[in-house]
Amino acid sequence: MNFVAPRPDAVAEAFIECLALLAGAAELGWVKRAGALTSVLTKVPVATLNGVWATGDGARAAEMETCLDEVAAHGVPYCIQARPQCRAAAADVAERRAMVAAPPIPLMAAVGPVSVPEPTELAIRRLDVGESRLHAELAGAAFEAPPELFATIITETTLGLPAVRGYVGEVGGTAVATAIAATVDDAVGVFNVATAAEHRRRGYGAAVTSRAI
Repeated sequence: MNFVAPRPDAVAEAFIECLALLAGAAELGWVKRAGALTSVLTKVPVATLNGVWATGDGARAAEMETCLDEVAAHGVPYCIQARPQCRAAAADVAERRAMVAAPPIPLMAAVGPVSVPEPTELAIRRLDVGESRLHAELAGAAFEAPPELFATIITETTLGLPAVRGYVGEVGGTAVATAIAATVDDAVGVFNVATAAEHRRRGYGAAVTSRAI
């Protein structure tokens, strides 16, 4: 069977929809769409979780400024991320606001079935709605960040959404890996893939990612 790779713009739009789904479930956050711009506020003090995403030709610098002002008014770190066709306008805005450039974040997509062998000792199951804290603890330790940062986004409300599923991989009853999947139409966004430091390089992260997809 032949699979046709989706257009990059379609992948970007699917990512924005998944991000909006997760951010919109945050108890203190909101998502606003205005043409080619999407503003996201989660109130989590991480720049890449608040800001403006510019995804289309119609994105204008003045509109980006207005959207960023609305996010910045909440006193959180914020970012501006842009697709290639609107990167010049975003760069102008970033320069005026003395924002610091960060390494590009690749937008990766897989087409068709994705499957990797699951280590025999690893048991993967879906997280129950009441296990949002388990995900936060695993992800926090793996990313060397406070678990509360993840707990703000992946709440019981989030895991209760029909389009969202959380997964945990266990070895001998100990949770060692986790991932979150958000489904929008025919796309699945995979977030917060994390493996406990002492259990890495054994295929656990790849296995939970494959299961999530």
